[in-house]
Amino acid sequence: MKAEQEPFLQARAVRAGYSGREVLRGIDLEVRRGEVLCVAGPNGSGKSTLLRAVTGLLPLRGGEVRIGGTPLGVLSAKERARRCAVQPQVEAPMFDYTVGQFVLLGRHPHRPPLAAATAQDRDAASRAMEETDLAGFGERSIRSLSTGEWQRTLLARALAQEAPLLLLDEPAAHLDPGHRFAVHTLLRSLAREQNRAVLCVSHDLNLAAEFSDRMIIMTQGRVQAAGTPEEVLTEPNLREVFRCEALRVAPNPFTGRPGTFFAP
Repeated sequence: MKAEQEPFLQARAVRAGYSGREVLRGIDLEVRRGEVLCVAGPNGSGKSTLLRAVTGLLPLRGGEVRIGGTPLGVLSAKERARRCAVQPQVEAPMFDYTVGQFVLLGRHPHRPPLAAATAQDRDAASRAMEETDLAGFGERSIRSLSTGEWQRTLLARALAQEAPLLLLDEPAAHLDPGHRFAVHTLLRSLAREQNRAVLCVSHDLNLAAEFSDRMIIMTQGRVQAAGTPEEVLTEPNLREVFRCEALRVAPNPFTGRPGTFFAP
């Protein structure tokens, strides 16, 4: 991580919600290129709403978001898509695409409307499928995929976009242990080797601690704690946020990173 860089994603005092309900109550965060920031918190704390707000899918009620130094509201939809790729937590297949066709959808921000895919587009999609262990899935119907395979296909589409900012909502959900490890290893590699900024929402505190540079724990639409995994994953913080007295924190014996455990 290059600490001297300006944050690629900046959110200041962000407020957002649905109808008469305010979900985000003054969120501050920033992500620099070259780092992975993981956002954790209990169900209903505002994690997915945060991703929708910083990408413009949910209008802000207050505060400001900047991507690459430019206010979010100034960017066109295509400009946003060139700077920021999103993997949603849930998305139902709408059409009977093949996996290869679906991943190619991530290349739309890079070509004119209705233009055919270029060799560069196909190469980017092929790389994204290899990175997500989908290399042999190109001709498979997306409706034939398991839940975990579909999750990896959503990630591949986001990676094919080749945006400098990745916003991922539970990218390892529904995956087996091997693929969970591989996805988080990939995200860290994209940050380190390709200088991308990665913001990842995760319920898996142990994976988040192992692979993130910084973490945020949210509760009730606010940031409860922010900092390194060691600073954030403390027993007082976890008990306050998750309301669970059985949670304990101890170092991973192999890496030294903080791990969370139950001690009933």
